Amino acid sequence: QPGSVKTSLVMTTLSTLANFLEWIPIGYVFETDLIQTLLCHFWDPLEFRIDCVKCLNEIACLHEGVQQYQPQLVRCFQGCIEKIQQLPENMPEAVANAPGQQKIFWEVFHNQVALLLTGFLKHNMAAMEAQQAYMIPALKYLVRITTAPNEETFKICVEFWQTFSARIFLEIQQRRSAGPAASAPLLLLDGAPNQAARADGLAAVQAKMKLYSPILAEIRRVLIARMAKPPEVTIKENEEGHIVRAEEEDTDEIALYKMIREALIYLTHLDPANMENIMLQRLSEECLQEHTVEHWSPTLLNRLCWAIGSISGAMQESSEKRFLVSVIKDLLSLCEMKRGKENKAVVASNIMYVVGQYPRFLRAHWKFLKTVIFKLCEFMHETFPGVQSMAVDTFLKICQKCKKKFVTMQKDETKIFIEEMREQLEQDISELEHLHICTYFEAVGHMISAAAPEVKPRLVSMMLDIFNKRWAYIINLLSNNDPIEALKDTSTLREISLILRVNERMVSAVGAACHEQLSSFYNQMLNIYKVCSDFISHSVAQQGSQIIQHTQVRYMRNVKRDTLRLVQTFVDLAATPEGTQEIRCTVAQVAQRFIPPLLEPVLADYKSNVPQARDAEVLDLLATLASRLSESISSEVAKIFEMVVGCTCDMIKGDFQSFPDHRTKFYDLIKALNTHCFQSLFYLPEAQLKLYVDSLIWALKHEQPQVADTGLSILQQFLERLLQMPAQVYNSFFNLYYFPVLQDVLCVLTDTFHKSGFKLQQQILQQLLSVAAMNVAPEIAPKQKVMEFLFDLIGKSFPTLHRSQVEIFVLGCFTKVRQPQEFQQHLRDFLITLKEWGSHEDYFYEEERQAALRDAQASDTQWRMQVPGLVPQHDPLRAAENDMDDL
Repeated sequence: QPGSVKTSLVMTTLSTLANFLEWIPIGYVFETDLIQTLLCHFWDPLEFRIDCVKCLNEIACLHEGVQQYQPQLVRCFQGCIEKIQQLPENMPEAVANAPGQQKIFWEVFHNQVALLLTGFLKHNMAAMEAQQAYMIPALKYLVRITTAPNEETFKICVEFWQTFSARIFLEIQQRRSAGPAASAPLLLLDGAPNQAARADGLAAVQAKMKLYSPILAEIRRVLIARMAKPPEVTIKENEEGHIVRAEEEDTDEIALYKMIREALIYLTHLDPANMENIMLQRLSEECLQEHTVEHWSPTLLNRLCWAIGSISGAMQESSEKRFLVSVIKDLLSLCEMKRGKENKAVVASNIMYVVGQYPRFLRAHWKFLKTVIFKLCEFMHETFPGVQSMAVDTFLKICQKCKKKFVTMQKDETKIFIEEMREQLEQDISELEHLHICTYFEAVGHMISAAAPEVKPRLVSMMLDIFNKRWAYIINLLSNNDPIEALKDTSTLREISLILRVNERMVSAVGAACHEQLSSFYNQMLNIYKVCSDFISHSVAQQGSQIIQHTQVRYMRNVKRDTLRLVQTFVDLAATPEGTQEIRCTVAQVAQRFIPPLLEPVLADYKSNVPQARDAEVLDLLATLASRLSESISSEVAKIFEMVVGCTCDMIKGDFQSFPDHRTKFYDLIKALNTHCFQSLFYLPEAQLKLYVDSLIWALKHEQPQVADTGLSILQQFLERLLQMPAQVYNSFFNLYYFPVLQDVLCVLTDTFHKSGFKLQQQILQQLLSVAAMNVAPEIAPKQKVMEFLFDLIGKSFPTLHRSQVEIFVLGCFTKVRQPQEFQQHLRDFLITLKEWGSHEDYFYEEERQAALRDAQASDTQWRMQVPGLVPQHDPLRAAENDMDDL
């Protein structure tokens, strides 16, 4: 009886029950009076209520074997709703003003109630929907809880509304198509109508929608009012001098934004007119009424505009046009009404955000698009923090999605827009920082990329004319003065760096069509590279490596890096079938024109410099040359090994930490040489081939998984291609390296520091043992000799193993070497018997886990692509839409 047992004991008992409910046989839950006892005796007393709800929540979330207990589960749901209905209606809203301890109690209680209701509805949706008298009160209370200020409770509710709205959307789609959505996520299919129910047609769904409409309308208002901030993109220069557009790392805020965004998209599909009305009404009420002119909330405007941007693509195009015109019109009016730079900047940033999210609308309305671009150019002169950055980023996004519009003659225009834009170019960029100027010209490059091939070189030259004149001025300055003295001026170095970066950004967007532009100053650029290299080498020789941190030397190194990146970007895009076709020349001709004058100064500078002054971008460039110009660069492989590979190995082999960029890019270079210049490796002198193999073996043992996995991948590919070569080639290689490589691979396979590479380690071991098992090299690696070598090696490495265990493992390796799956399982079993791996056994199944994750991701992507608006406008999955301009 209540009161006959100590309160603390009852609370502990309820807490223990909540923790063990999912392990208790299900019959004890539904075939006893447990549920009734919880509801009748432990819900009403406040001291037991939270623990009672936790127990009921565990029951609500049971899913295995509950089908036979549906009536009991439904009665449990009904009992919970009856208890909830006895609570004061305004309780969630009143919590905010409650005293300290009361507030904490009710926040925890509402959190548990949210989990309870969402648990019932998520796992047993169909059964609960049949109980409309209880379902509607449950949803209404969830709406009220969603409005409560507690963040954790809000996240629980948002996740439910996302799933709930998606279920209804899916059900409508199923009934319209009279078949299941095959790619829909399993969570959404759980509880979805079966084939028999689907025969009822749309009438049942329409009746349900009529019932849910007031609830969904209310939740639209709540989600809009509490919209989370979308991920920001910042344009910055990283430590190596690269200009990067860095998205925010995933945070709770971004995860919440993604959930609310998806919920709003489904809610828009369910009733686009209601969503439109709510947003326009909110914009009018909160921003444009007389009393809001002076007393307004930038936060509310931000959230509203984030919500407006989030539903892009979810409406029919005609509705979207009407809606967006109204939104932009109101925002522009608001911008005019506001006083003060900060207020105007808030409105301006929201205008830019919204228009950037609706490229489909912009493509269809040229006049509006043109006005938006002019407005963005105005914002590029606004010095308030963040406005310029957002203006150029929005400009870039719009140019990527609407590029054809700017290079095609539009109705009522006298010239194409890009030519009109050239007239204001100097003025537009006059107040931008260097980073933003680079982004601006990347956007211009995207415009030019949509032009006809024969027009592109002229447009590139026209838009870069301002920088070509600056370049000519600098070259004239260097010609008439001592180049080293002239380059000691940091402002000149910054100017050169900007010109090179602008050209690189243009090349990255336009591609091969920049060949004439690059040719016009290529040799001059390399001469400046040599001057900077000589000055740095001379300074280091005289004053030591500390001079590298000197401002002047840092700017010179930036010029060198910018030169290397520009050539790399050009070769990467021009030396392709599409690129060579566009400029009507062969890959060999591209190589002949650009590579000979480049290699000698770059390689000589790299080798002669101290390690701290060597640019990792050289390795990047060489990897690109190997990938794109494999035939032309093959003859230079020996020189690359002599000038670059050897000294880089010396830099990174001393430890696993120093020169992280160099070590990663070094193995990218080795991989490119292995893939594209394979045969040239066997023309290397013996010392250089040994250096190549040693670098791979050293990579296998690396502590950094990325480097170790790259090394394994290269070695696996190398052995695979080696065995396709003539016998004399692989025999000479195996004669030197077969047993050392076998020993090192087995070493990393049996330690626990390199567990992530198990799959590739297993494949390499299988390749090596196949050589012996199939008598590929009988004089060098006969089967008996290899078996004895393995037996001795494992016996010495693991003295605790019994002799018979080692014999079974070695024999098993050779009997199963031709069956990859059986060989892999044999290795797994052996490593487990070593007992060295302990809790690391999961890594043996990492391949299967990753494959399952990839399959789930592919299925989710397929589903998302079928729902208009669900994939964000600027997602790479929608890249194909960039060329779908309605001309």
